[in-house]
Amino acid sequence: MSIAPDIKRQISIMAPAGGSIAATLAAPRAAPFAPERLALVNAVRKAILADPAARSRPEMVALAFWARAASLAQLAPKDGLTRAPRGLALHIAPGNVDTMFLYSALLSVLAGNVNIVRVSGRESDALTLLLRLLNEALATLPEAVRACLLIVRYPAERPINDALSAHADVRVIWGGDDTVREVRASPLPPHASELTFPSKVSAAVIDAAAWGQAPDQAEQARRFALDAVTFGQQACSSPLALFWRGDAATVAAAQATFWPLVETAIAAAGEPFAARAAVDKLVAEQMLAAAGPVHHRETSDYRLRVTETPDLARLTRLASDGFFVERRIEALEDLAPLVQRDWQTIASLGVSGDDWRAMLAATRPHGIDRIVPFGQALAFGHVWDGVNLLTALTRIVSIEV
Repeated sequence: MSIAPDIKRQISIMAPAGGSIAATLAAPRAAPFAPERLALVNAVRKAILADPAARSRPEMVALAFWARAASLAQLAPKDGLTRAPRGLALHIAPGNVDTMFLYSALLSVLAGNVNIVRVSGRESDALTLLLRLLNEALATLPEAVRACLLIVRYPAERPINDALSAHADVRVIWGGDDTVREVRASPLPPHASELTFPSKVSAAVIDAAAWGQAPDQAEQARRFALDAVTFGQQACSSPLALFWRGDAATVAAAQATFWPLVETAIAAAGEPFAARAAVDKLVAEQMLAAAGPVHHRETSDYRLRVTETPDLARLTRLASDGFFVERRIEALEDLAPLVQRDWQTIASLGVSGDDWRAMLAATRPHGIDRIVPFGQALAFGHVWDGVNLLTALTRIVSIEV
């Protein structure tokens, strides 16, 4: 079964140079973590590290660090099971985090699959740079290896999704809830599986007493700021809210020192800031004030705005580029009634792993997929939203003879 010519004409090939849908559909699968697939990932890592513009971007350095040999060796399954690739993986990449299409694609490359990856039509300097570096990396590899990864761009229209989905053995959808619904309208073959990563929201939790005793407050504030503003607070794992654990006096003292350090860190990060973001924050503040009693924290400008609301009942994305709501809690268990299914990451400071495990065991909230230290909210792992991607992108062959 081939792709109709009128569909092909609407699909732009972004990488590899000279690539085609036909070549990718005919490309050989590989054993998980086959040497030639490891070589592909290493070629991408080397291209990033060799480029001065890429080395100046923390998110790209993080991608190269993830792709180093020692990291990949830890990912390889060690359970003794016989694993095989799924086949053709169709990835629908998000537009809010430029590096995510490569994380998704490279994990599937390691799993041995052949891959077609749709990237966002939204132009950005970072995406343009990554596509150039990917083309440079793929050009160093044999054609048979190069063909296992095809990066495309096409209008988000159902006939194209239908045509590509008909070939898929697994479909991976990153994006908002609307994107998931839209792509799911295109049927998959009966044997195919699907992974969806819809809209998520994230928060941070600080033990106020621990903050007061922290010897590295400026560094922790810097890590929190980078978790939030690296992608304009648009990443699903960037904190939108901060919950302070402790009594009122201890929390107030911690807030008074924490937020000025965060403001300094955001200014030092030098991330672009649009005037519209300031208007969005002002509107969000007014919406919160109209809903109930709030306290708007004083900051130097609208790069950082913080609203304290004792009645925060639902975590939602009201504004971005440095807008936070905060609330005091007495104990971790106070979070449980607030947690929704769409809660993903908790960036935690001063709360022990044992405390978190006890809270999760006692309350079993429907949400919360990961709990990480400050500075790690944006770090990608092969376990995401509670799904082991490497397991899901392979299949187990049971041998009983």
